[in-house]
Amino acid sequence: MAVLIPEVPGKCTGSERQVFHRLERDLDDDWVVLHSLGLVNHDAKLWGEADFVVLSTKGVFVLEVKGGDVACRDGVWHYGKPGSKDYYTKQEGPFKQAKDAMFALKKVLDREPDLRRLLTGYGVVMPHAVFATEGPEIEPGVLLDKRAFAQHLGFYIGRLNRFWDNVYRERHGDNRVSPTPDQIRRIRELLRPNVESTLSLGSYLNGLEEDLIQLTNRQIRAARGMEHNPRTVITGRAGTGKTVLAIDRARRLAEAGKDVLYICFNKMLARHVEFSLHDKPEVERIRVRHLHGLMSDSITEAGMGARLAAINAPEVELFGKVFPEFFIEAALAVEPVTADVLVVDEAQDLLTTLNLDALDLLVKDGLRRGSWNVFLDPLQNIYGKDGEDAMDHLMEAGFASYELHENCRNTRQVAVQTSIISGVDMAMEGAIDGLPSDCIYYSNRSGCVERLNAEVERLLKAGVEPRDIIVLSTRQQKNSSIAGVDKLAGMKVRDLSDGPDDAAIHFSTVHAFKGLERKVVLAIDLEGIGDELCSLVHYAGLSRAMGLLRPFVAESERKNYKAQAERFGARVAAH
Repeated sequence: MAVLIPEVPGKCTGSERQVFHRLERDLDDDWVVLHSLGLVNHDAKLWGEADFVVLSTKGVFVLEVKGGDVACRDGVWHYGKPGSKDYYTKQEGPFKQAKDAMFALKKVLDREPDLRRLLTGYGVVMPHAVFATEGPEIEPGVLLDKRAFAQHLGFYIGRLNRFWDNVYRERHGDNRVSPTPDQIRRIRELLRPNVESTLSLGSYLNGLEEDLIQLTNRQIRAARGMEHNPRTVITGRAGTGKTVLAIDRARRLAEAGKDVLYICFNKMLARHVEFSLHDKPEVERIRVRHLHGLMSDSITEAGMGARLAAINAPEVELFGKVFPEFFIEAALAVEPVTADVLVVDEAQDLLTTLNLDALDLLVKDGLRRGSWNVFLDPLQNIYGKDGEDAMDHLMEAGFASYELHENCRNTRQVAVQTSIISGVDMAMEGAIDGLPSDCIYYSNRSGCVERLNAEVERLLKAGVEPRDIIVLSTRQQKNSSIAGVDKLAGMKVRDLSDGPDDAAIHFSTVHAFKGLERKVVLAIDLEGIGDELCSLVHYAGLSRAMGLLRPFVAESERKNYKAQAERFGARVAAH
């Protein structure tokens, strides 16, 4: 893979982004590609820009990229389809743009005696167009269009090398030389010095987030399907964008004049969704509630709060059975407000037949004839047989189903590490490349705190914002490895359930953080690696990391981790 600077593309066209990733994947490891390089020595402009500059052992080449349809008629260049909003015309064509940028680049190289003799040239890339026009400005020998774009881009750079070497020798009687790896490094410093091109970890994670949130084809298909079906179930593993679609669905319904009830299990997820919607004009039509908070309000209003408080039951039974039983009874005295449409996010945490009976009271015409959209991860079914019975109950109502496969939240490294530790394979399709998510090992509790403190300090120095970091534990803070620890890297530690604080490092249990995400997850208290009983907890927690995951693993778990890694490797090989 070539070195790309910057490592993550900034604002650019879709065609440039496509070429960016192809250049990174196809070109040699010791080559450097500069994206969107500013050129102050441009002959025709006060400030010019090259889409890409490829520094290779075959030459230095400026690439101009044009997406969509491209045509030249009567000396006027036409871009896009006539009549479309993206259509425009220019007097200057891509070949001249590339040529002018090349000459501006040569002025920089000519200042250095040992770089003046290097082979330089330009190319024009049109990924989506078949371009066969001829003319005095057009140089077909440097063109890469739709007909050959699918080929390895290393072949295209080789073709540019042969074309420009021939041009210099036959037209100018000049034998040029290709750059050495040392010269490539020097040119890179000349064109984009470290002070400009070094990307902090914080900046990288911001750019990575932009890459991750682009909708996939399956998400778009599911969104369109929901528009045409009154009842839908959207399934997908962690990271496939269910909450993104759920929020988008709620907004679209509200824009269409519908009263929407957005339901989830997690109180903090409800708060996050409310914040996401707070400045949207349609927010007045959307009620966001975590289900058991809504139930509790009705139960209290019906005068049954003391009875509920006296119940002592395991959490799964409390939320899956006790709460809905009390709510259904309370609804006889205090009729709940119904919504035109129900949107249920993270539904696997609510999927019991009694909870469905409760939801039936919250949507007009009930679940059988009403309108609802349910989003769930079937791999996180915590209710077992009752969860399966609940799905059968939904099927009686009839619904359209859509499955999401592409991972649009996590990097590949996060997905792999989560799959290893949990033993539950995350979606890998579509996961972009990111930072290593290696384990950090420790021998005892004090060692864990020491290494955690050092990692937080490293992240902060690298430009990561405190609000982008979460310390996740399988236990409550008072029982966790950082019990009694008030500060990490000099910053106070705050339980996220107490509310956000940009001046703190947040802590949360895995359970409380369901449905949420952070750019950086520091996972502690990962006991029982490989134990089936711990599997779903590890999966639910580690999959919350978008760009960087750091599992803190006790030395006593190292053997179990190695066994999990071998099992993961065997599963990958089997597929």
